[in-house]
Amino acid sequence: MQRREFLILGLVFTSSYAYAQMFQTVPEANATLIQSGKDKYACPNCGMHLVKFYKTSHTHENHQYCSIHCLYEATQGVIPKDAKVVDTITLELIDVNKAFYVVGSKVRGTMTRTSSYAFGNEKDALMFVSDNGGKVMNFAEAYAVAAEDFPQDFSKSNPVAPVTKIEVPKDAKCPICGMFVAKYPQWVALYDGEKKFYFDGVKDMMKYAYARKLSGDKFYVSDYYKLAKLEATKAFYVIGSNVYGPMGSELIPFASQEEAQSFARDHNGQKVIAFDEITEALVKSL
Repeated sequence: MQRREFLILGLVFTSSYAYAQMFQTVPEANATLIQSGKDKYACPNCGMHLVKFYKTSHTHENHQYCSIHCLYEATQGVIPKDAKVVDTITLELIDVNKAFYVVGSKVRGTMTRTSSYAFGNEKDALMFVSDNGGKVMNFAEAYAVAAEDFPQDFSKSNPVAPVTKIEVPKDAKCPICGMFVAKYPQWVALYDGEKKFYFDGVKDMMKYAYARKLSGDKFYVSDYYKLAKLEATKAFYVIGSNVYGPMGSELIPFASQEEAQSFARDHNGQKVIAFDEITEALVKSL
């Protein structure tokens, strides 16, 4: 049997189990990662693990993104000319302009409810559609669909509404793990007491709070999507999802329960909880 036929059969078999396991994940040995150092495995836009979400991976200007959603956000709605995408069959990086995208299939996507998978061969794309539904599109069309994830945030005629973010000094280190916090803006948390302390995630923030028996009224977190500064006690948190922070499993904050529930549905979140439902035992289990 030819390699391509074998891979196609494997794809068909795997797709029937798309909701039982991570379809996007491949063995690390089969993944091409263009970044290096400590950021090798992390999407620079959202922090998600690139091997776990490899089949939806895109590259652009020496960065590798977990999805077309994050590529769109990073390029601010301007179609990139030199981007590449992973071929779902061969797992090789191919020119996005030569790829056939299957958009809206029943196979779960990454960072969006409308999944998007690319193929270097049109026959492979059509076979995927036959098994999983969806529509074959070119890159520009798939990129336009990705834009629907955003409320015209990047349109010049509709500029992004200003939000207050947690401003982090470049040299600020998390007092729990020692990481430079400014490198992970979507995960930043803050204790604003007599002295400010910055954290690279809610998990480390809570460890700090429990160790010092501090109440939550001086703690702030960052909305996962908007990066807006939220009072920790008023945010809603997703636990047990397939999105990982700099320190692994996290409590992922959102301004509203509806946004948290939507994220949980898209990313296999186990539960949405309020601040007062966070316990020391829960934090230790993450």
